[in-house]
Amino acid sequence: MHKLIKSSIEAAEIAGQRFYLNVSSRFSGLQGGSRFGRNTGNSLEFLDHREYQPGDDIRHIDWNAMARSDRLTVKLFREEISPHLDILIDASLSMAGETFHKGAATMALAAMLRVAALNSGYTVSCWLLKDRCRKVEAATLPLSQWQGADFDYSGNVGETITSFPPRLRTNAVRILLSDLFWNQEPVSVLRQLSDGAALLTVVQVLAREDVAPDFAGNVRLIDCETAEAVELIADESLIAEYLRNFTRHQEYWKKCCSKYGAVFTHCLGEQLLGDFVPVELLKTEIIMTRS
Repeated sequence: MHKLIKSSIEAAEIAGQRFYLNVSSRFSGLQGGSRFGRNTGNSLEFLDHREYQPGDDIRHIDWNAMARSDRLTVKLFREEISPHLDILIDASLSMAGETFHKGAATMALAAMLRVAALNSGYTVSCWLLKDRCRKVEAATLPLSQWQGADFDYSGNVGETITSFPPRLRTNAVRILLSDLFWNQEPVSVLRQLSDGAALLTVVQVLAREDVAPDFAGNVRLIDCETAEAVELIADESLIAEYLRNFTRHQEYWKKCCSKYGAVFTHCLGEQLLGDFVPVELLKTEIIMTRS
């Protein structure tokens, strides 16, 4: 493990003590699939009444209401959500980045999320996404001691998720950490990850070089995952075209996340490593600062 990544994890595990996971009923308005606090279940928290329909559980009939109104109504209860967090980490080569800032930020964010979840009484599972979705065994170990926690996969992580999906816990919270720089239709990935989730959050982790490339003249670009090389003359028009494509890609992910009831946010690696405060994630209120 690169020394910057290791030191960032250690700092993040300390910084994470400031936060807690705050997945609450404020997310119940999200669309698509089962979401936290929106569906009915068998917990003891009463939600509402509605008219009896054939097939309803007769144990939920409100007999007192029937005596008053002479109509059959059933009690609805708020869905019982498992206090569990699954963190899915894109471990492809592009996540390391040329400067390792993106990789360090990704692992630091995973460390903070895990500590924040533990602070809220959640259990946590972590997954490394490579050619398979591998669950990290002994997940209670510090991230710096994880085996195989290197950004070294040269394949398509999106394809891995859809072809070899992880066995995630039903009614749990799921958070995907990735730069999303892989050739896979977002809908297929989100459909897989949102199925059975209480809440899905996608965090696009980026390096400054991803959002503001700084090069000019004759350049030779090499795809770090495919080793494909291309010779280009970098000028203002080329940079502008890249930024248009980058923005289009990001906006499409946002749109697809909205369709599947997922929360989309982002994280700039260099900024996170500067103060270990996940500003954009805090804005979603999925995690909050402890008082």
